[in-house]
Amino acid sequence: MIVEPAERTVLATIRSPGFRTIAPVFDGGVAIPDNVRQACTAWEQRCFAARDVVIRVVHDVYVAAEGLVFDRDGRLLRYSIRQHEPDMIEQAARAVQLAIAGAPLPRYDLPLVLGKKRGAFNYGHWMIETVPMLHLALSRLDDDAIGVLVHDVTDPMLGRIMQQTLRRLGIADHRVRVSGMEPVFVRELIMIEGMTDHGSYMSPLVRECHARLSHGVAGSGIERVFLLRGPSLSRRLPDEAHMTRMAIERKFVVLAPGSLDLDEQIALMRDARVVTGVMGAAMTNLIYAREGARAAIFAPASMPDTFFWFIANLCKLPYREIRCAQSGPGEEWNRGLDLGFRTFRRVLDQEIAALA
Repeated sequence: MIVEPAERTVLATIRSPGFRTIAPVFDGGVAIPDNVRQACTAWEQRCFAARDVVIRVVHDVYVAAEGLVFDRDGRLLRYSIRQHEPDMIEQAARAVQLAIAGAPLPRYDLPLVLGKKRGAFNYGHWMIETVPMLHLALSRLDDDAIGVLVHDVTDPMLGRIMQQTLRRLGIADHRVRVSGMEPVFVRELIMIEGMTDHGSYMSPLVRECHARLSHGVAGSGIERVFLLRGPSLSRRLPDEAHMTRMAIERKFVVLAPGSLDLDEQIALMRDARVVTGVMGAAMTNLIYAREGARAAIFAPASMPDTFFWFIANLCKLPYREIRCAQSGPGEEWNRGLDLGFRTFRRVLDQEIAALA
């Protein structure tokens, strides 16, 4: 059963300001399937009205999987469902019922802010959808007794970034609790509702969080940045080595930001005037680019994604997607990009010319 929390659980309501958007510029936009356009209706919305973001506290709850929250009777709280698949919800509900029946589980008595959601293993989801929630709650409530509950990730690089972001927001290590897919019992859980809705909304309060996170980090002086996906990831360029040489010839600094720590990733973007690369988690760092920096992203034609377009609008970045056909092994939009050298070279030269 899915239930709504009682009105009395609302601790605070913060007004998120409205904002205007600019439609994305597409190269190869005719290749975007109708179902992708239907999934990305946010592209058509030129104005997002101000709305409320709610800080809520619930008591005696179970948190399972990637942030699903159940009350003491095993009923699922509606807003905790955020892109969770039915199978994940069903498995979490069964595990919670076992816990209610007496199966042992960790119990946390200190107040905790929920820092878990679907996509917990994705750098972009952590930085844009989870960290701003933690920042909002902890900065508004201003109580050193409050801790955070985050997901147990297996990627050591993401784990390091998670620790660095929490520390930079002033969250001491002893205030952090970690859980995996199995349920934990939380005496007092603080939830944030309305900060983002993946694919259809991103609050300007996200930008406020990252302005604080990046405060005091000096830029690297690099003006042209080409971000690689990383050696083990999908959506590869057809001849990455050759395209890398083409970018370097045009004075782009080419690297995979996953090898950098948080301050290095922030510094890389601070002075950038043009940022390009394949659509993926690395592009999350557009959030640290200065106003007016250009963003040109190579993307699968079939990939339904508004995430980086929202970031570009919040940061006032001219934004362009080069939509590509795909081939080779893999599922859906995770196959390699069919991108010719001529098109690749043209895009880089156009972005450089636009800087003049």
